[in-house]
Amino acid sequence: MQLHKVLASPAFAHAERMRRFLEFIVEHALSSPNEPLKEMIIGIELYAGRGEFDPRITSVVRVDATRLRTKLREYYWSDGAGDVLIIDLPKGGYVPVFRDQAAQGETPIQGEASRPAAVSVTEPSIVVLPFSNISPEPEDYFSDGLTEEIIHALTSIRGLRVVARASAFALKHRNADVREVGRMLNVDFVLEGSIRKSGKALRVTVQLASASDGFQLWSRRYERKVEDLFAVQDEIALEIADIFRVDAAHLPQALSVNSTENFEAYEWYLRGRHHLNRQTREEFHMAIQCFEEASALSPGYTQALSGMAVAWFYLGMFSMDAPLSAMPKAQKAAARALEMNACEADALSVLACTKAMLEWNWSEAEVLFQRSLKAQPRSDLSGHLFALLLLLPMVRFDEALSVLDDTKRLDPLSLFIPATRGPVLLMARRIAEAEVEYRRALELDANFWRAIVGLGRCHEARGNYEDAIACYERAMAVSDNVPTAIGALGRAYALVGRTSDAHRLLGELDDLAKRRYVSPYGRALIHLGLGDDEVFDWLERSYNERAGWLIYLATDPRYDPLRQDARFRSLLERLGLPSVTNPATVFL
Repeated sequence: MQLHKVLASPAFAHAERMRRFLEFIVEHALSSPNEPLKEMIIGIELYAGRGEFDPRITSVVRVDATRLRTKLREYYWSDGAGDVLIIDLPKGGYVPVFRDQAAQGETPIQGEASRPAAVSVTEPSIVVLPFSNISPEPEDYFSDGLTEEIIHALTSIRGLRVVARASAFALKHRNADVREVGRMLNVDFVLEGSIRKSGKALRVTVQLASASDGFQLWSRRYERKVEDLFAVQDEIALEIADIFRVDAAHLPQALSVNSTENFEAYEWYLRGRHHLNRQTREEFHMAIQCFEEASALSPGYTQALSGMAVAWFYLGMFSMDAPLSAMPKAQKAAARALEMNACEADALSVLACTKAMLEWNWSEAEVLFQRSLKAQPRSDLSGHLFALLLLLPMVRFDEALSVLDDTKRLDPLSLFIPATRGPVLLMARRIAEAEVEYRRALELDANFWRAIVGLGRCHEARGNYEDAIACYERAMAVSDNVPTAIGALGRAYALVGRTSDAHRLLGELDDLAKRRYVSPYGRALIHLGLGDDEVFDWLERSYNERAGWLIYLATDPRYDPLRQDARFRSLLERLGLPSVTNPATVFL
């Protein structure tokens, strides 16, 4: 039966309210075709028993009818594209209509009175600029969250290239002209808008403009209640999908849907994403608290679990917390998300990263990365981490650069892409190209400490130690004394004969360790510069504590003097890393 097929589809899998609504109205239409179906009847049958329906004050039936039309449109654009029989719910009523697909030609039902004019572009490209927050509350988490959700939904439309979040948000508060945005990001269209949330009232205004001439192509205003935000997000994405449908090959896949219908949980999730994007230790822990609140309110909320996994992973990856403490928590949260949705791309990426950095299980990590990229082919997070945490450690430089080139098309203003291309090129001994990438990152953010350290390493590779020291000292200042920068500086001091300064930094690391976790890798770098055997003690301790930077030992030029030592070769073997005897001749 057609109804059973629709209800069992991915579009309805996590939408129990929509399933009940559709099943009720279809069965009513079949059993009582001459009996009008009124809002009061639906409200009493579906919602009164749950305490959700009061005809004097609630519009729950009208809201869910709108959401159902969106769900049906999503289904017939994806799994139901070839169905002969179509179930439609015309706007303005609650009586479903059954139609023959063949009689309609190739166009699926729209659930709206009219559709915007289609745009004829071979592979249209679009950026969603951060929506303006014009709510009484000054915090931007709600408007930023709406922007991110629309970006995420649009990426699932086949044939549409969508600029990633980092590049879109790099233009926040810039008030750039649409044509300038088009040139900067190499896109055809710009979507922008505003959101006002006041109490339970929600108003979203959205406009689509052509980047070539700045002309507005489409606009719409949504006056809803805040709990209708899910439907608004879907409607905006599907309207855009409708505009960019060029031919049958570009029909959108099923849009990703939020895995909760609990609006309070969703608000906690948005707060968590807001903190997560700020990328400091304090903000990561605040994000985790928000994601935990969301999960407590909605136990099956896969996106909240994935967000939690990402936050714990970053804490361990950057040694803000002890990796042996943070990484297992990342694994646990990712595994819980995957139990509910085996195609959750961020959870797959986190699990892949922990397999690499915590277990050094490179083959299983690669399988998980490939699954993540298949689940979300245009994920900037998955592609970036795949290049940084697997291809680079495995000395697969060309593949890493190719993946980053693809990611750059989606995220041209991202800090992290040049900051990742830099070490790939640096470890491939392509120093001049690496320096270009680090300088590009610093043009985007002059205080990005990873790029400052990278630039220092380029100076160091050329023997310009004073310039390198200046970079490392600056990196320490802007990063709140991150141990990686301290270690790089201490090693450079030792190389120019400033051994007392190098030992002073070892003391600073000891003092810092009394207040917070300090990776042993910084001390390993300083002893490497001093040329004493303690370097192996600290490398061994780094191994035991799962220090993240160890995964680059196979190619890091700083460790070339140790490559013939049996202790170093044993460490590479235990890490599962390739042993390269003479990198200077292999990579040039």
